[in-house]
Amino acid sequence: MAIIKLNDIIVPRGIRYISEMGSLFRFYKLPVKCIINKQLPGCGFTEYCIGGPENVILCSPRKMLLKNKKDQHGKDVYLVVNELEKEVEVDKDLSKVDKSRSQIFVETLKEMVHGKDTVYNRLMNEIKDYLGERKYLGKPAKILVTYDSYRIVKDILTSLGVFEGFYTVIDEFQTILHDSKFKSSTELEFLYHLHQSHNALFVSATPMLEEYLNMLDEFDGLPYINMNWGKEDSTRIIKPNLKVLSMKSTGSKAEEIIRTYKEGDFERCIRIINGYPKEIISDEAVLYVNSVNHIISIIKKCDLKPEEVNILCSDTPDNLKRIQRKLGKKFTIGEVPLRGVKPKMFTFCTRTVYLGADFYSLCARSFIFSDSNIDSLAVDISEDLPQILGRQRLFDNPWKNNATFYYRPTCDYRKIGQEEFNKEIERKKKATSDLLRSFESAPNDAKLTLAETYQKMAKSFSYKDNYVAVNEHSGSVLVPVINNLVLVNEIRAFRIQQYDYKDRFTVFSSVHATLDTNDLINQEVSGFLNEYQELKTYYDKIKLLCEYGLSEQSIKIVLDQLGGDEIASHYIALGPERLKKLYYNKTNIKKELGIVVFSKELLVNTILSRFTIGDKIPNSDIKDTLGNLYESINYTATPKATDLEEYFEVKKCKITISEKGRVNALEIIGIKPEYSTVYNNLKIINKENDILN
Repeated sequence: MAIIKLNDIIVPRGIRYISEMGSLFRFYKLPVKCIINKQLPGCGFTEYCIGGPENVILCSPRKMLLKNKKDQHGKDVYLVVNELEKEVEVDKDLSKVDKSRSQIFVETLKEMVHGKDTVYNRLMNEIKDYLGERKYLGKPAKILVTYDSYRIVKDILTSLGVFEGFYTVIDEFQTILHDSKFKSSTELEFLYHLHQSHNALFVSATPMLEEYLNMLDEFDGLPYINMNWGKEDSTRIIKPNLKVLSMKSTGSKAEEIIRTYKEGDFERCIRIINGYPKEIISDEAVLYVNSVNHIISIIKKCDLKPEEVNILCSDTPDNLKRIQRKLGKKFTIGEVPLRGVKPKMFTFCTRTVYLGADFYSLCARSFIFSDSNIDSLAVDISEDLPQILGRQRLFDNPWKNNATFYYRPTCDYRKIGQEEFNKEIERKKKATSDLLRSFESAPNDAKLTLAETYQKMAKSFSYKDNYVAVNEHSGSVLVPVINNLVLVNEIRAFRIQQYDYKDRFTVFSSVHATLDTNDLINQEVSGFLNEYQELKTYYDKIKLLCEYGLSEQSIKIVLDQLGGDEIASHYIALGPERLKKLYYNKTNIKKELGIVVFSKELLVNTILSRFTIGDKIPNSDIKDTLGNLYESINYTATPKATDLEEYFEVKKCKITISEKGRVNALEIIGIKPEYSTVYNNLKIINKENDILN
């Protein structure tokens, strides 16, 4: 099984948006069913579909994005509003998922018999009226619908005898896989009905990796077409300038950025406007944090006011209740600002607007936060990151293509080997086969009860023990099947956490392999890290670090990527000239450091630089971190979590960690008086270094 690669669609030079191709694009005569890789987010494919001469059903994974398009196009489009449809909470790490969402269609169909006030009848009447109006005006129909409600639209258009005259465009179809952990059975139903459709265009600028597509029967044999924009065309292929920096925690880093903005410390640049230089101030910040709870905590700690904040997240009663309970009734779930509307100083975005949203700020900077140790906070470098970088639309914004990516690599306690993972996959696949065989061999009069049991298992345990799903598209017949969407998504999640975020080197390499950035500093850093990673000996590595010729800015980023390893520590402690005089000999260097390392001052500075007031850290992580720090400065003490009590005021607590549950931890609540001056000075220095970076 495999997709079928076809010739590229060549976009002529000088064309920035697909709509500018007009009839030329239609000249390519796309297959009635195919995958289109747009390559570029923001190239106007959605606008082309809305503005073109064809009748189109535009399917989107997010209600907010469809509403944004409705606000932009008004009566030219019809937005399907289905009150039975529940908004999927893609912005939190759900332990219990897929609740009743697959029942949406069943409930809707049940209501058909209850008269003209039902959802189905209302939509039927509204769509008939809309189609009649478009026919009278001589204009094509454009129906906007979520993946979840597509079946209803398909049924209505079929009953009206006009479905065959529509193109179905599945925008950002990669989310079918990404969202399967939240609503897998619903996605299976959606793919089934698309399979029954005579034409369907699967569109994305960041489609699933071909490897994943080839694992799914639903995409078997589909033609795959690339939009070729020409890498040499600098008028439209603008590579992002992305700073890649590590962080201790999402909350502390986001709070630090917000405090900087609140103090009026804005980034500035000079632009020539109408022939005259003008200073532009970046007094707006867009923060991508895929957790409503984290966003609430950040807003609360920074004492932000409702007029300063726009929260863009899944529009669910639970989210709204949570926001208003913890922040106050004046806080609410916001909307993507339309063109010409001044955004608030701080816009918080969860995954619900990672794709498809159009931001028209003239001065906003973007900050992206990714923690691979928290499932909901892990940014998929190959899929999410390019989408996020495509959200700012205005070329007049000097920071349109600039962003800072803060990440936390996978901690040791979260790391598992490929072999161990493969065994777990095989265990679940065997359990799946056993359950399906049991169903096949069961008496006919027992199959319905057994299928219902399987259905409840899938909804209650979220595919923890097997991959059995129950198809409901056969009317009253429930058919257990293997849910390959969940299986493939587990493989994807494993690779993100265990490969892309394995350590600082792999994160940096993954980012720049994906984006091919245009930033000279990042290119210099990437080149260095690629060489560094290939070296095996201490001598070769520290010699390369000292003699590579990195710029001052690049060396700061490199040291950040190297983290607390001994080579970085030795470089910081002694400097390149002294290391060269010691002939890069590890024994000589450690002897030299014996004078420096065992000073109380260096030990204190090392520990105070690594930990921050407000951190809540599992005891095991504290021991691991201290162990690495002690080793880096040749300090021979045995690390214990309680070592922090010498420097900080701490209190015992418990925190929840995925797969481990509640674990013992320490919360750092203050600094010991004798270390307060040193701690504050170090934070000032670190802040200045971040600004320089």
